[in-house]
Amino acid sequence: MDTLTVDSRIKGSIFGVAVVDALGGPVEFQPRGTFDPVTDFRHNEHFDVPPGTWTDDTSMTLCLAKSLIDSKGEFISQAAIRNYIDWWEDGYLSATGDCFDIGAGTTKALMTWQGYFDRSPHIQKDDPHGHEGGQPAIDKALKREEFCGNGSLMRVSPIALVYFRNMPEAIANAAASSDVTHPYPTCAEACTIYTRLLVHALNNTSKTNLAADLSTTAWKDPSLKGRLSGYRTLSDWAAQDEDSIKSSGFVVSTLEAALWAFFTTDSFEAGALRAVNLGWDADTVGAVYGGLAGAFYGFEAIPRRWVGGLQRGEIVAGIAEGLVALSRGRGGGLA
Repeated sequence: MDTLTVDSRIKGSIFGVAVVDALGGPVEFQPRGTFDPVTDFRHNEHFDVPPGTWTDDTSMTLCLAKSLIDSKGEFISQAAIRNYIDWWEDGYLSATGDCFDIGAGTTKALMTWQGYFDRSPHIQKDDPHGHEGGQPAIDKALKREEFCGNGSLMRVSPIALVYFRNMPEAIANAAASSDVTHPYPTCAEACTIYTRLLVHALNNTSKTNLAADLSTTAWKDPSLKGRLSGYRTLSDWAAQDEDSIKSSGFVVSTLEAALWAFFTTDSFEAGALRAVNLGWDADTVGAVYGGLAGAFYGFEAIPRRWVGGLQRGEIVAGIAEGLVALSRGRGGGLA
């Protein structure tokens, strides 16, 4: 593990999101055990898109990453939001040229933001405070437990890839990035937990120590505490039976399922297949797994057939290279 470069980890994380998202997409919505086990890319019959097609999970991840690249590493909420709207409306950073998959909560949020920006043409697009006038409407509409989906968790990895040298900044920005579409506190806390693990992985932390670090979490949300506080060691994860792992769109379940796939396997490929074969919200569990596992194992550990088989893989590669260049430019020691 100590031979991996930061460049490899950053590139691995972005490609990890895309390839495991694309693996899981064809079995999204399908109950566990009702489909032939996924071993490779396949046609996505639900959306009628070809093998290797990534979904909204990756598109929104790339949108957030692009906003960070364009701002030279400054997290500007409205820059990310505007990219999300461009994806939703025009297929920006999509594998197919259009938005073919989007969650209900995210749709509601982007409609609200679109109205806010239409009413506020005076707001400069690089204003870090430009979203603040619109946040109260988001909170009023979506800050409820019923909107506790995984739509902010699935896209948050670029925050860690940019701020891995500064844990407090990474944690604060992860929470802020959640609030613009998923303001319920459970969602923000899930994003911060995941981001913390990603930061440690980027800083060459062993899997044993990642599990130990998770066990030190000062849990605030009772749902997260109830599902995750019992895991203290790798052995605890290994002892958890698959039947007790839920892979629904509930953010707590998605996080647990992705971490279970990560902590109970020893290679990128094995964990990826374990994640997506859980079914149900397989693409998002896969994307969350892939972001962490790609950072941990590095780009070279991702099977070449998956990297080469991505639809519009050049888009993913371009964003990955942009993040790598940004990391080099920011410099400094590791956190």
